[in-house]
Amino acid sequence: MAQPAPRDQGAAFGPPFFFIDPPNIEVCVKLHEDGVNTSRGLMMQRYRFDAYVDAARNGKNAVWRIVLAVVLITIIWLAATFALLCAGTAAMMIRDGYSTIGFDDVRYAFDYEALMTDQIGLIVTLLSVASLWIGVWLALRVFHKRSLLDLFGIERRLGWPDFIRSTVVSLAVGIAAIPVGLLIDPTVMRGSISLSGWLAMAPLVLVSCFLQSSAEELAFRGYLPQVLAARFATPLIWLGVPTAVFTLLHWQGGASIAMNLAYLFVILGFSLSMTLFLMVSGNLAAGMGAHFGNNIGAVVLFSSQPDLGAAALFAGRSILDQGWTFSQAVMFGLYGVLVIVITQLLLLHPASPVRLRSLL
Repeated sequence: MAQPAPRDQGAAFGPPFFFIDPPNIEVCVKLHEDGVNTSRGLMMQRYRFDAYVDAARNGKNAVWRIVLAVVLITIIWLAATFALLCAGTAAMMIRDGYSTIGFDDVRYAFDYEALMTDQIGLIVTLLSVASLWIGVWLALRVFHKRSLLDLFGIERRLGWPDFIRSTVVSLAVGIAAIPVGLLIDPTVMRGSISLSGWLAMAPLVLVSCFLQSSAEELAFRGYLPQVLAARFATPLIWLGVPTAVFTLLHWQGGASIAMNLAYLFVILGFSLSMTLFLMVSGNLAAGMGAHFGNNIGAVVLFSSQPDLGAAALFAGRSILDQGWTFSQAVMFGLYGVLVIVITQLLLLHPASPVRLRSLL
């Protein structure tokens, strides 16, 4: 049976370079074999992630509890998705003038493709993912006997200055990089939504985007890494499993093989970058903000995904288009990673004027 990672070794960093005295929070740096002191900044980052994982070590982390917790989260997500699909279909029927609406009426009128290309379907998609908030909360309470606040950060609350800064930087980098993306494929068209309709829908879409993006961070960069790192010392598990699951959930079966792999490559880089925000800050706020800013650009402003573009002001060439060439797919992947790296540098580099507040 796997044993929990010892506290003085952190979650998965191998031989520790520092010890932490909790009452005084003193960081005592050891020397490397070559006699050079380890960077204090790196030590503090490692301390923050170790402290973040400590919150899970205070709970119940048997493997069977983790498995059942994941099953519960999945069941709640599936149930919420079913309920929202029904509600979305009913809303479309009301809009189209149906006078009476029962469950049988909804069942016969249900059209998944029509719903997913409608603005109502967009809200359904976003809110179904947002149900992860409920699933994670219940999983923590039922199986781990812990509070949801443990996932927010070592302070047990979200660092809102970091959230705001990462949201703005992520959105700004995405917008600034659009001309580079257009060099890969210049296909741009006005979205199907009118400007007045876009303005009317924007508040609801933004709230839904926030709930969806923060829920994904809560589950894939909060709950899973924290509970797995408290149980297993190797990053192959606490980092590899959540990253792999998150990446594969973005599989685009209708896309060409090259484009699908390029898209998954970008998602992989995105997932790792969000985890890095957690590791250096000990808080989910920066990842939530960067994810939110990214999704504002991809859902509200400029979309290349048919099932998420109903409320976008502009639409690009769909990633499902079979006409993408191999070279275009490669450039698409490199372009996506470039945006991620620039965002990381702006938010984490010591010389950056917009560095995360928690790192100053």
